[in-house]
Amino acid sequence: MLAIIVAFALMTVFFLAGLYVAGAIGSLSLIMMEVFSDAPLWNIMANRVWETYTRFLLVAIPLFILMGELLLRSGVADRMYKALDRWFGPIPGGLLHTNIASCAVFAACSGSSIATAATISRVALPSFRARGYNERLVVGSLAAGGTLGILIPPSVLLVLYGLTTGTSIGRLFLAGFLPGALLAGTFMLMIFVAAIIWPGIAPRDSSDSYMSLKGWGERLLGTLAILPVAALIVLVLGSIYGGWATPTEAAAAGVTGAFVIAVLNQTYEILVGSCALAIRKLKLLQILPRKLRDPIEKAAEEAAKYDRTIIKQTISSVFQMLTEAFMGCIRTTGMIMFILMAAFTLQFTFAFLQISEEMARWVVSLDLSSVELILIVVVFYLVLGTFMESYSMMLTTLPLIVPTLQASGIDLLWFGVIMIILLEAAQISPPQGLSLFALHGAQIETQQISNDESERAKTINDVYIGVLPFMVCMAIVIVILMIFPEIALWLPDTVKGNRL
Repeated sequence: MLAIIVAFALMTVFFLAGLYVAGAIGSLSLIMMEVFSDAPLWNIMANRVWETYTRFLLVAIPLFILMGELLLRSGVADRMYKALDRWFGPIPGGLLHTNIASCAVFAACSGSSIATAATISRVALPSFRARGYNERLVVGSLAAGGTLGILIPPSVLLVLYGLTTGTSIGRLFLAGFLPGALLAGTFMLMIFVAAIIWPGIAPRDSSDSYMSLKGWGERLLGTLAILPVAALIVLVLGSIYGGWATPTEAAAAGVTGAFVIAVLNQTYEILVGSCALAIRKLKLLQILPRKLRDPIEKAAEEAAKYDRTIIKQTISSVFQMLTEAFMGCIRTTGMIMFILMAAFTLQFTFAFLQISEEMARWVVSLDLSSVELILIVVVFYLVLGTFMESYSMMLTTLPLIVPTLQASGIDLLWFGVIMIILLEAAQISPPQGLSLFALHGAQIETQQISNDESERAKTINDVYIGVLPFMVCMAIVIVILMIFPEIALWLPDTVKGNRL
């Protein structure tokens, strides 16, 4: 019991002192082993580092991060957002639904809630201001939609959860699909109802209609912008579920696909113009229909104006995009790897000193039901989320709670989905949810770019108020999953077979 008290006291002191998470939990492990054990401390540390960093599955983490960074930096999100806007614009709530849908699609590639929210917000906020939407609900939808990035597979946090708890990553990815769709659907239903009750929060555009043939043509044409991203998702997830590749191999294939998409998106105009010039030089324009001939001729005329300077600038922008993507991947991966190493060391320390077992026995002795235990965990994570980010929360707390959950007979696959939703809620929970600050920064940035002095200055309180309805939606989904756990378990058990 003394070891448990000392461990929690030190952890509290370290976090209140503002130490980096990896340093805090790594130092805690060293102090606990030094004081309460005579085991060869440094040999243990070296072994933990080696065992942590030589896991083949671990390579999937930087690869998934790089895949998301390439799509984030290349401007794919802008094309995708405009394409989805054509489909969801006529629904009551308009662009708010586009936020959720585009975040869900982009999340399936990036796996990062903050990156998703920050990217889509910079694309979306100017359009909302031009149409007079309620900006509090706008930023709330962006924050909530961004959190789908850590639930809808492929998700870096699901990979980390699987590595830490020994749960199948393929099953975790499958388990996240239906709850992710349910959560996105709940967000959109809330927006739909709110837009009907208060039409002023999402003014309808006169061009928004499903009755126009021209509109359907634009929708079908715009869908072409989504196809590369959809093909990438199918490539990555299909290879995992089909048994053709491990998550690491699928992530490598995803990086290759994202690289091709990113480069093509950056050089799109030059490539189209070059093809048009080639068609004109080969004198193939005459055999084409007039509807195709005019735009190709126009593209060829534009391409003829290109000089070496424009080509050099395009190539330079491609290399700048790749550099930013690689550096972003390195920063995020470095942070995760340090935290992961410290978390596995802490996990070993608690197991070696039997702290986890004692805590599990103590919780079992309280004779709590599974529902009561999960409710306690829910409150615990919501409080913790006010000052910690998701990676730190997961890797710091799993060594503590997993033995307790196992002793209470709680399904770790089902709990993984619940935990991810809790981490999503923590990302947008006031006052310190990290996604809130990313969105507030995007608000200020886009307001400065628009240079509209008549517009009221945005405060972080606008973001706090905007996310509250979506946090209620998350609470509803958690309750539904607690009542009907089959929503999370049906798909993995159907595809992969029942677990032993």
